[in-house]
Amino acid sequence: MTKRYVSTGCESLDRMLGGGFEFGRVCLIYGEASTGKTALALSLASSFLRFEPSCRSYYVDADGKLSTDRLMQIVEGSLLERLFIWRPYSFKEQGELLERLVMLSGKRSQIIVDSITSLYRLEAGGFDAPFLLNKSLNRQLGFLAEAAKAGGSHILLIGQVHSVPDSDATRVEMVADRLMRYWSDTVLRLEAANIPGVRRAVVEKPQIPSNECMFKLTDCGVKEVG
Repeated sequence: MTKRYVSTGCESLDRMLGGGFEFGRVCLIYGEASTGKTALALSLASSFLRFEPSCRSYYVDADGKLSTDRLMQIVEGSLLERLFIWRPYSFKEQGELLERLVMLSGKRSQIIVDSITSLYRLEAGGFDAPFLLNKSLNRQLGFLAEAAKAGGSHILLIGQVHSVPDSDATRVEMVADRLMRYWSDTVLRLEAANIPGVRRAVVEKPQIPSNECMFKLTDCGVKEVG
């Protein structure tokens, strides 16, 4: 079977990923604030809708921070008719919504969750999440993974980070790190570069020989540097 990909809109990033983000896989993007996670997610939504004219994209704005102006900058007007935005207000509601969306979306659709750990983190209230909360996150991730593999859909998750005290210094780690990595087929870390408007993307999963590239944030999404 021929693999199919959703383009990021940046050739060097697509090339590093082997063609873009693959259908039938759970793809995870994470990083600190202002590293371009939402811009990249919207670029992927725009690309998906442009090249899959009979399909819909479902964007779960769990952060509650999606800017209408930014959305309209990146996703062209006519494509917005097939982009559906949902906003859960609790982690339990998020789980119920994701299960409904998977059943509603059908095959070869796109589901983006930005971010899947924001309400989880809010309800956890600290570094150690209660067992039942972890169990619920595990269920949500497993449900999405099964939907991706069974229906060939494009599943994109945005992850948050938090500071973790270490013996010598404070380090940054993804929220629910082990669960998120376990269920994700592709893990892409975004970080700031030393050039204004430029970000670094690092593929952490799967392991590949050349796993870093740079991209530029623009009003229209993500582009090549230079």
